[in-house]
Amino acid sequence: MKKLRVVLAMVMAFCLVLTFVSASAEKSLEGDANVDQRNYPSTAPFIHPPFYNVKLIVEVDDNGIITSVKDNGTGAAGSVQEGNEEFWANKNKPFFDAAINGGLLEKYVGKTLEEVKAMDMTSGGTDAISGATMVSAAAQEAVINAMEGKKGKAFLPNKGNVLPLESVEGNVITLKNELPADFDLQVLDIRWSVYNDEIVPADSYTAELKDGKLVITFPDIAALKAGYYYVNVVDGSGTYRSPAFEGGPAAAQAPYFIIDSGLTANDISFDGKAVVLKSGSMADYLKNIRHVQILADDAEKPVEQEIVGHHGTVGSFIALDENGVLNADGVVKARNGDESPLFVDGKQYTVKIASFGYPELTFRFSKGESAALLEGSSEAKELLDSIKGTYEPLFPVITRPEYDQLWLDPCSAVVGEEAAPQVADMLKAACNGTICGQEAIDAFGDGSGGAQFDCLFINGVSTITFDGAAISGADESGNQVFSHEYTYIGKLSLSGMMEGYLYETADADAGEFKYFFMMPDTPATTYHLEFRYGSNTDDLAKYNEGAYAYWLAAGFPVGSDADTVKNVIELFCLENMDYSAHSEESVAQLKDLGFEGKWIADMSPFGEAYADAEPCMTRKRPRPDLYEWPADPGL
Repeated sequence: MKKLRVVLAMVMAFCLVLTFVSASAEKSLEGDANVDQRNYPSTAPFIHPPFYNVKLIVEVDDNGIITSVKDNGTGAAGSVQEGNEEFWANKNKPFFDAAINGGLLEKYVGKTLEEVKAMDMTSGGTDAISGATMVSAAAQEAVINAMEGKKGKAFLPNKGNVLPLESVEGNVITLKNELPADFDLQVLDIRWSVYNDEIVPADSYTAELKDGKLVITFPDIAALKAGYYYVNVVDGSGTYRSPAFEGGPAAAQAPYFIIDSGLTANDISFDGKAVVLKSGSMADYLKNIRHVQILADDAEKPVEQEIVGHHGTVGSFIALDENGVLNADGVVKARNGDESPLFVDGKQYTVKIASFGYPELTFRFSKGESAALLEGSSEAKELLDSIKGTYEPLFPVITRPEYDQLWLDPCSAVVGEEAAPQVADMLKAACNGTICGQEAIDAFGDGSGGAQFDCLFINGVSTITFDGAAISGADESGNQVFSHEYTYIGKLSLSGMMEGYLYETADADAGEFKYFFMMPDTPATTYHLEFRYGSNTDDLAKYNEGAYAYWLAAGFPVGSDADTVKNVIELFCLENMDYSAHSEESVAQLKDLGFEGKWIADMSPFGEAYADAEPCMTRKRPRPDLYEWPADPGL
């Protein structure tokens, strides 16, 4: 009996050893494979970023037969690119769950490596889970990688562009290389537009690594269309995924460069209905749209419309149609089915349109009121185009002693030599004031007893520069006081006496430079500018009330020559004296003094003709409502 017990114990121990050996013969393997880049880059347009990897644990017995397949943290860190977790949860996980719940992992049990490779995971294939074909194919590759000891393609660790632009010199584009050292850089192609759907002919450029940088050379870079160019690179070793598009074209890892259109801010505008380009293709402009931002006046954040979304997908872009027409009746549809209009009747909006290679366009829009709001928009744009330059206050320049005779000549022709000095002094003083607003109101009241206008620049500004839609100002030391982009928002009348164009900046910190109210003066027509600026349009429209009472800035081009000084003095005198009581002889005398023909009409009486003449048709002479005129009967 004792011997039998010993034998049985030995037998049991041997069986336990066999069991342990048998159990230890099974292997637990890990594998992963990407879901989204399976057909990359043959899918067109291939704008999808690397979403995630399927990660699996595969158990096989000593005969190489799969006994179990389990999920190994798909959707967790390492499976999803950092920052993409929310997109995984909202969009990718439902498809992954559908595949798992549909029995995908059980399909591999009992199969060998060769049998797994033979499974049909194509769309409509016998082994794929309907509605989750890409997940099925990725899972198949993950199982194969596990059994063959391979790793799936890794995410690039880079934050931002992997090949940021270093320079564009002549026909050569140089991109810095910030890829991992073991990334075998290969350029598959270069594609144009935010859709990446138009391939640049491969024989039209060369791409090579020089000193670790990617150098792309074109025979004639000027032949390229304006816009966004994506450089399509892959890792020849298969270690890394291709760069992600996550974040949109300008923020993603994907390398790109921009070809400029050559247009300036003045070459692109909104005519009340559509975007207008001075030159170039509207189709090209639209295919490079980065975003359209629509900000209501009472909103904190704009509604943003993108052609290509942050996750590289083509969004439901409805802001502009194929002709660049703004979709005033557009309705945004959310994923949950909610609908909201782009524009609400009666509300005012600031619209910003950014397109790669083109200047940003900003304009004001009000549905239902846009026609009235934008009346005169073409003239308003032309005005800004025609006044480019830097200006200083007019009257401190033209009232210098060396110009005294230029004042006396026109005054003598009208009122005679004896009265001329008095009239000239009065004209000089009329717009050489130094007070405005409440201080001027306290001094002059409603102006019926006489007043003096302040025509200087206020709020610490000594010079103002106009550069199309950009207006900036500097103090007497040359330090910048303000600088903003302005958009035309409508016409405005200065107490019914003068009509001009009102521009507004969308910058929240503009303060007393929020609005510019420009009269239709230009250096070519009146030799100077007349304008107001401030934060309150109601006050800007009143000449003897409010914060800007008795103030109208007069600007003179910095560095103007003597002829321009002469012309602007003569014009000022002509604008502010009454000629109706004077003869043709006075008109002839003025002509003899060299006055410009456009200021002297060959008609009689002169006063009647001039009052209706261009370009100062908005001003009526004489102006006793503005100035305290002397008792001389000539005025």
